[in-house]
Amino acid sequence: MSFENQLLQFLASPSYRPMKQHELAKALHIDSKGQRADFRHDLYAMEQSGKIVRLRQNRWALPDAGNQVIGTLKSMAKGGAIFIPDREGESEIYIADKNTGVALPNDKVAIEVFHSEYAARQRERRGQSDLRAEGRVVKVLERGSNQTVGLLCHTPYYSYVIPDATGFKHDVRIDDTMNIPDKHKVLVKLNNWIDPYKPLTGSILEDLGSADTPGVDVDSLLREAGIMEEFPPAVIKEAERLHGDITVEQLEGRRDLRDAVTFTIDPETAKDYDDAVSLEPHPDSGWLLGVHIADVSTFVRPGTLIDKEAFHRGNSIYLVDRAVMMLPKELTTKVCSLNPQNDHLTHTVELHLSPEGDILRYESFPSVIHSKARLTYTQVQKFIDGKTDHGIPEIVIQRLKNLCPLAKRIRALRVENGSVEINTPEIEIKLNAQGKVEKMMPRSVAKDAYQLIEECMLLANRAVAEILIASGKPSIYRIHDEPDDEQWAAMGMELQTLGISKLPQTRREINEAIKLAQGTAVEYTANLAILRNFKRAEYSATQIGHFGLAFDDYTHFTSPIRRYPDLLVHRLLKAVELGQNITISEEKIGEIARHCNETEQKADLLERQSIDKKRMEYFSDLLNSSLTATFKGYIVSIKGKGMIVELPDSLQRGMVTFASVSSDWLEANEQMTQAKNRAGKVRFTIGDEVEVALAKVDTARGFVDFILAEQIAPTPRRAKKPRIQPDLKTGKPRQRGGRQRKKN
Repeated sequence: MSFENQLLQFLASPSYRPMKQHELAKALHIDSKGQRADFRHDLYAMEQSGKIVRLRQNRWALPDAGNQVIGTLKSMAKGGAIFIPDREGESEIYIADKNTGVALPNDKVAIEVFHSEYAARQRERRGQSDLRAEGRVVKVLERGSNQTVGLLCHTPYYSYVIPDATGFKHDVRIDDTMNIPDKHKVLVKLNNWIDPYKPLTGSILEDLGSADTPGVDVDSLLREAGIMEEFPPAVIKEAERLHGDITVEQLEGRRDLRDAVTFTIDPETAKDYDDAVSLEPHPDSGWLLGVHIADVSTFVRPGTLIDKEAFHRGNSIYLVDRAVMMLPKELTTKVCSLNPQNDHLTHTVELHLSPEGDILRYESFPSVIHSKARLTYTQVQKFIDGKTDHGIPEIVIQRLKNLCPLAKRIRALRVENGSVEINTPEIEIKLNAQGKVEKMMPRSVAKDAYQLIEECMLLANRAVAEILIASGKPSIYRIHDEPDDEQWAAMGMELQTLGISKLPQTRREINEAIKLAQGTAVEYTANLAILRNFKRAEYSATQIGHFGLAFDDYTHFTSPIRRYPDLLVHRLLKAVELGQNITISEEKIGEIARHCNETEQKADLLERQSIDKKRMEYFSDLLNSSLTATFKGYIVSIKGKGMIVELPDSLQRGMVTFASVSSDWLEANEQMTQAKNRAGKVRFTIGDEVEVALAKVDTARGFVDFILAEQIAPTPRRAKKPRIQPDLKTGKPRQRGGRQRKKN
């Protein structure tokens, strides 16, 4: 029996006032147990479909369509969720846990907006007249995912899974555990959930293994994101049919550069080498720089299984314990990789540079090279530093003697033209055989060697972008928009708080602010203040330039083994060079760009999550040990409840709550840049160096709380046990040195 029409008519009555469930049942004369069960089912089904809504105190009514907003729900680790509207320019809205209904993290939902009476009273007490908008979910429009990964737990009565995802607050009840042992990580398919008063249920799709097994934690991250590390068998089979032996047909139309002294420079652990360089004096003065990129497009053809899988992946993902490659290893380490002492098909950009590093002319063409050496950044850095144990072949040394100072001049010229120079902090984590952190430290990059290759790649990317722009044909570009007015203002305010007297409005002024901070105690925090007020670089079918690099035209060409946009650029560039029509439309390129932006963001998130997971485990183990360690950190932001401190050695962030500072009462100022006490005295400011200790590590929700080291209670000294001696006169025991009690 369905009560839907009866309910809708009753709720639409002009005299209706919102009622609770039992009140509705009574008003509609629903008496029997079976009817009440059907009624309750219909009630929640109608809520799920958005036909009715649940108001405060569990009262029911018809939805107010004019007060509904569509958007995505992002759960917060410490409770509640943030609703992000689909429409640009609309404000984010807070959703309390009790108002999320049957919504799960990342669901697309419709919400009803209201103003929290409690929040209004709190803000009124503080002298703030505005009301904080809140919302309640009235309908789930689309699930963010129908799968989740978590820890399987057994009880004598039922089994359930605790999801790994931060902000996923509901356990998943499991009926068939498939005899999987307790404390295993599993991939679960979620069942349809429409009644918040009933448990969320699901079925197990895959057993990932014991949670303690090395690598299972990162396997779980990949499964949660819907990423498979292994390639489908059909893709592997197609890749195995390819080989690196160069045929006569493949050499047609290529420039033969096998006699040129080309060489690669990569990290020690690299297994795929997709770029090589060469440098010779130009006959008309200056230098002829060659940037030779693996010609992946010859082997990965449009429409093949490999190409479809590469597009689906979008890019390679570099995690703390592994790499998930865009292409099968048969291509990345054998067929396409520019291994030394072998002939390889490449796509070359040759640039005629002035002695000062200015670009005078450039051209691109298919080529074949024979790499003379495989160098590492460490080797080249040793050479730059004047050490003799670098092991670099003599034939390459002479080229490096010319290339090193030339790259420095090119970099200086780029900065002079406005390119923003911020050193982004990174950490390096080394794991032991058990998958635990063995060592965690700032990443030691051979700076000069890395910058040498970076400048060569930037020149090639610029040249290719200009060639594609000049062709007038559709292409894909790497763009970076400048900060908006709010970001400029926030950047200036934060720099002013750090004592840097700059309100940047241009790239040049950003670099001036960076120089002012250089070598000071606030250098690290100033760089973060600038970075967090930048927009994200992305791919686009429309060229708007690259703000951070100060390039009018820019694309990605130099890494086709690990980035799909680079592979697409190679195909487009070949068509331009051969005078062929480009069959792909600008609209299709726009779709590819949007997809690759999404896969890049997902890759960045997974890389951060894999580091966060290992780092959190490290600090959790440290907190549970007998050690009481303190750390030097910097205040990087101030929130309503406390100060966010970042440790530069590990990049771990955590909050020092104001409540934990027992020596003073603290409150954030309106600009959220300082913490003041009751007397109005500034106690802490963004950029301050503080010494902290661990207070709490919540690995499940992914956050750390610190406490100021000065708040740590000193270990009480053990009281000396008094020596008991008998009284010489009475023979009774007495405490030596004790005060005689007076007899009354």
